[in-house]
Amino acid sequence: MGRLDGQRRADRAITLMRKISPVYFKIAEWGLRLGIGGAFIYAGWLKAQDPISFADSVNSFAILPSWLISTFTLALPMFEIVAGVLLAINWPKRIGALALMSLTAVFCVALVLAIARGLDVNCGCFGPSASTTNPWVDLTRNLLIVLGCVCLYRSDWLYNRVTARREILTAA
Repeated sequence: MGRLDGQRRADRAITLMRKISPVYFKIAEWGLRLGIGGAFIYAGWLKAQDPISFADSVNSFAILPSWLISTFTLALPMFEIVAGVLLAINWPKRIGALALMSLTAVFCVALVLAIARGLDVNCGCFGPSASTTNPWVDLTRNLLIVLGCVCLYRSDWLYNRVTARREILTAA
């Protein structure tokens, strides 16, 4: 019985893939690339404008040693801007997606550690004034960004799978 249910779900997925044009996948990928890349370019630019406030935000996590905080707060905005540009211009999209996915995953780990230790942290992602007081909101946003980066990293594979299935289904 379980095998039949699984087969029915697979048949429904194939039917859905047949109905959705591959153009929509490219449009969704384009929007995701520009949205995530643009957000990181903007966030990096804000952090570069006010490195002292960003250093205070980094210090509130109590993870890095004090001698490393200034170097980290000066290097991270440039990394975010470069990775965001790579993702937005779609040149080496996978490198930009992997860089931002890794960076955001590290942010997620830092937020989870801060929540577990009961620290009152300021994420500092979009400057000190734009941060939320609830770290769970920041964590949810970061997890959604990781999911978007995973989709972008695997988008060529997904697009090829959909178009191959579409060709098989239309040939049959």
